[in-house]
Amino acid sequence: MAKSTFIKTILIGAVLLVLCAVGAKGQNTASPFDLNPRLQIAAAEDSIEAVPVSTNPFDIIKIRATGQAVRGPGFQIRPEKNFKPLTAKEKETNYRRFLFVSILIMFIILTLIVTIFRILIEKIWKAFLNDNLLNQLHREQSSGLALAYAMLYILFFINGGLFAFLTARHFGVSISSSNHYSLLMCMGGLAGFFMAKHFVLWLAGFIFPIGKEVDSYQFTIMIFNIVIGLFLVPVVLFIAYAPQSTTGIVVYGALGLLGLIYLFLALRGLFIANRFIVGNRFHFLLYLCAVEIAPLLAIYKIALAYGSN
Repeated sequence: MAKSTFIKTILIGAVLLVLCAVGAKGQNTASPFDLNPRLQIAAAEDSIEAVPVSTNPFDIIKIRATGQAVRGPGFQIRPEKNFKPLTAKEKETNYRRFLFVSILIMFIILTLIVTIFRILIEKIWKAFLNDNLLNQLHREQSSGLALAYAMLYILFFINGGLFAFLTARHFGVSISSSNHYSLLMCMGGLAGFFMAKHFVLWLAGFIFPIGKEVDSYQFTIMIFNIVIGLFLVPVVLFIAYAPQSTTGIVVYGALGLLGLIYLFLALRGLFIANRFIVGNRFHFLLYLCAVEIAPLLAIYKIALAYGSN
């Protein structure tokens, strides 16, 4: 069976990102015909700022752009401005405002997706509960549905990133001093983890004669993650706006339910690969250690490192 259109899109996007990174690196090299550094030096030498220090219009200070003061009769250095750090109340206000905007954007995306792909979401939920319906949905997959699956998968990355961001804040794990950067790191880390996993699985199916099973397992992972992305919508709302006394219960309950869902996913994977387990126990154990267990241990180690800081 041919590889799914979704996986091909991932690979093309990865190649484009690499090309953009190489092009950006090439732009950083200096050119002998580039006049910008010379112009900047000239502007720094000529640029001065006049600051009156008395009622006499000729009694001024001239400060160059480099920060050096030109001393002489009637010249005085302007004192630097002192910026006060934000108080705890101001930080909490900024966090609440940022969280409200982030959840609002998520709900707008969710509304559009549910409105456009409502029938497909119903099929995905039935496929999540029934293995035969999952195989049927996999056979019905076409290039026309690639965009729908991609948008639903992106919703999982958004909600999963929000859940990780709120969970880290609940446990006192400081990812970054900026709320925007912390949320982007959570979303990007989740997306990078699963994209790397999809790539490793695709590579294994390309090298070994297990392409059909790998493609079925990758589709199963995508279906389960889409369901998790929809499940995390009320969880994110509860963690964000529930009373502080119940936030811990919601977090631990959500983590436990996510563990059960991924255990169910692992059982589905065993059913898909049942004819390879008996004859290839060593390779199957190697796959479990390299693809399933090692990334989770790495994430746990990173979380401990951030928590200790």
